[in-house]
Amino acid sequence: MANPRNNLLFKPTERLFLDERSPVPLYHQLEMIILDRIVKQKASGRMLPPEKDIIEIFNVSRATVKKSLDNLASKGVIERKRAVGTTVIRHHITEDLGRLKSYTEEMEEQGLSVETQVLEVGTHIPDEAVRQRLQLKEGEETLFIRRLRGTNEFFPVVLLQSEIPTSYGIDPNDDFENSLYALLEGKYQIQIEWAEEEIYTGSASKAEAKLLNLKSDKEVLVMNRLSYARDSSPLESVRAVYRPDQYRFSIQLRR
Repeated sequence: MANPRNNLLFKPTERLFLDERSPVPLYHQLEMIILDRIVKQKASGRMLPPEKDIIEIFNVSRATVKKSLDNLASKGVIERKRAVGTTVIRHHITEDLGRLKSYTEEMEEQGLSVETQVLEVGTHIPDEAVRQRLQLKEGEETLFIRRLRGTNEFFPVVLLQSEIPTSYGIDPNDDFENSLYALLEGKYQIQIEWAEEEIYTGSASKAEAKLLNLKSDKEVLVMNRLSYARDSSPLESVRAVYRPDQYRFSIQLRR
């Protein structure tokens, strides 16, 4: 029988160090290191060492380890069971609706690396619904970007079509395989401030179903988002069609 300790994400003999002088809390540093190793080693099904071993590996307190693991468990990255231990899991992707994040940010926070296939990039005159959402005059054009996105564990997860007014000056020759938000905020210094979003179920079109490897009558999750720049001008209209077996949305409510 194979020794389960040979399948551990960290060897008990490892000695790794956190930066105690960093403004980033130790529990968050530890969380990011665990996530990074999960991504690099494609570690679904792997076991984490017991808490006492993690304490020794990183030379941190039990409270720090507990908070890190609690955070990872709440995000669905790991599962903790008594008498079994802590396992890296990946049944589906969960998006937190309480924060405005890019797809890339969502995946990286869940210990996944993003894979992208850019299908089409160009400029056109948008349909009437998009024109009104972006508050454009008749005849004004948008940059449209169609992409399939997924993760190192499953591809594709979502079909995305983004439309941005050409007045923002985004170069169609830019690299759209990575985060669009990072491109806008980095290269173009355009800050995404807030967004409106609606989510509903619908049937995939034949073209959408083919791209997502679904049957044409299969129900999908559809998300329409309108993002705004810092001056509250409409920035991006996006339609996202998700495989329902790979994605779900969550939100925390308070009374």
